[in-house]
Amino acid sequence: MRGGLHETTASGESMNILNPIALVAALLAIPIVLLYLLRLQRREQTVSSTLLWRQVILDREANTLWQRLRRNLLLLLQLLTLAFLVFALTRPYLNLPSTLSGRIVVLLDGSASMRATDVSPTRFDAAKAEVRKLIDELGPNNEMSLILVDGSPRALASATTNKSELNAALDVAQPSLAAANWSAGVALAAAAAGSNSTDNAATTLILSDGVNADDLQLLTGNARFIPIGVSGDNISISNLSLRKTNRGLAAFVRVTNTGSQDDRVLVSVHSENVLLDARTLNIPAGQSVSWTVNGIDPLTAWVRASIDQANHNALPVDDVAYVVNAKDATRRALLLTPGNQFLEQALAVLPNLQVTRAITPSEQVDGKPYDLYVLDGLSMTLPARANVLFIGAQSIFTTSGSFSNTAFVRAEQHPVLESVDWRPVNTSEVRRVNTPAWLKPVIEGQGGRLLFAGEMTGENAPFGRVVLIPFELRRSDLPLQVAFPILIANTIEWLAPPQGLNIPASVRPGDVVALPRDAIVQLPDGNRVAVDQRGFAQTDQLGVYKVQFKDVNSTFAVVFSNPAESKITPNPNLQVGGVTPSSEVKPQYSQREMWGWLAVVALLLLMAEWWIYQRGLPVLRRKKL
Repeated sequence: MRGGLHETTASGESMNILNPIALVAALLAIPIVLLYLLRLQRREQTVSSTLLWRQVILDREANTLWQRLRRNLLLLLQLLTLAFLVFALTRPYLNLPSTLSGRIVVLLDGSASMRATDVSPTRFDAAKAEVRKLIDELGPNNEMSLILVDGSPRALASATTNKSELNAALDVAQPSLAAANWSAGVALAAAAAGSNSTDNAATTLILSDGVNADDLQLLTGNARFIPIGVSGDNISISNLSLRKTNRGLAAFVRVTNTGSQDDRVLVSVHSENVLLDARTLNIPAGQSVSWTVNGIDPLTAWVRASIDQANHNALPVDDVAYVVNAKDATRRALLLTPGNQFLEQALAVLPNLQVTRAITPSEQVDGKPYDLYVLDGLSMTLPARANVLFIGAQSIFTTSGSFSNTAFVRAEQHPVLESVDWRPVNTSEVRRVNTPAWLKPVIEGQGGRLLFAGEMTGENAPFGRVVLIPFELRRSDLPLQVAFPILIANTIEWLAPPQGLNIPASVRPGDVVALPRDAIVQLPDGNRVAVDQRGFAQTDQLGVYKVQFKDVNSTFAVVFSNPAESKITPNPNLQVGGVTPSSEVKPQYSQREMWGWLAVVALLLLMAEWWIYQRGLPVLRRKKL
């Protein structure tokens, strides 16, 4: 302890001063008193003439140097002001029992379970109130780091003694809809604890309900756990799904009681914004009840299930669930081939691809346009903007001989070549094809070009996207290579992408959705945002998102689907860094300085002295009269 004066109380608290040299300033009281002794004390008196008084005054001034010190309120106020200022300059403080000592790292749980309302208004707000108390206890030699632990833990304030900065950082902290990543939070805490040099070991304080926080055992050094939350009562929509039936769609709903008390809840199911059905369910503690709603319109875009009434339900975010109706995204392909089992098998295993096989151009063609055409050595009349995979020599392209030196030289970056290793491929004969400028070579061998891909533009263009393999598959070992099914799958995906935007029907809050650049997304609150090249990451609202890209419309839902976070029973005995809250903790003390309050009292005394000097006290004025 620094300082020269020290007093310890019976309770273990102590008082000390940090700047004892400031006591020398108390000597200023001597000149203040001397000024009162030396100054002439005149009494006001009304007389008819000053002629007879002049000689008396001159005699007294000549014969009296020191005046008797009389009781004077102004002198008393000035001495008191000096005393408080001097005491403030010594920087007195009390050693009070405290959670804080030296450097402090605060881990604030920002997971979804901290939204529970068993503590008013929420667990997270109660934890923030506790952190504010810790900030208020900070002494001049304490510094605090504040870390918010949610799905992506981050430091809100680092190693600062500035209470305003810490409170401002705490103001903007909000709980997320994800589980806490405690392993990353522990790593951040370790970095913050070792970031400064130092005389005292850092103390890590964890404010959490203890739900899914087993990784806190990894903490090292001094660690203390401050538990938040009192009850684990909660009802959740644990499952909502759609399936096709002979009577349309059926919605399957599962409601789970993760608490310790039986409950009676009202659950409703909506088709978009239209109520389909509502039912009261009795759900025993720790069990689930399922319910199926049949006869839903197959054209329904999405379905919502919600818990409308419950007696023991502390977590609101899992009271509603959404499911999107994944419409049929099947693509139609026409395969024109004299017979190629390798090619047929490679196409048959692709999902959402309906293949119509024909031997002649007129066979099994129903007049409807196909999403893509696969022409294996054969030709046919194609509609405008057709997407085509040409295999072998084609009459629409002119050729100029052939070559057999097909050793791999290089490949261009193109979607059809993703994960394709062409180096083992051998071909006995490849035709030299004179291709138009829009059809670019993507693989080249020593003797010439082995694969082409390109796209024509314009509404009346004869082709859309085209891939050309300028050799017959039976004249190569490509169908026997691992690259063959990958190449066919990539080619079909590029020629005819799945209907819609090929996005997941549901994601969790905070997930990034791969959407094309410049797509427009309508959020559940009605706002519309454009997607940039990094994808779409604004998935922090629960509900249905509508996506529009060119002429394609699609939807996906952000749902809270985390059974572990729905189990909100607090764990007050969580083991943290090898120590449980019930373990004996060595008492700690913090320095609580008092100079600020003393300076305020001195200022008030100075203002009172000025007021009395200028106006005088009514009582004193009456005595003078």
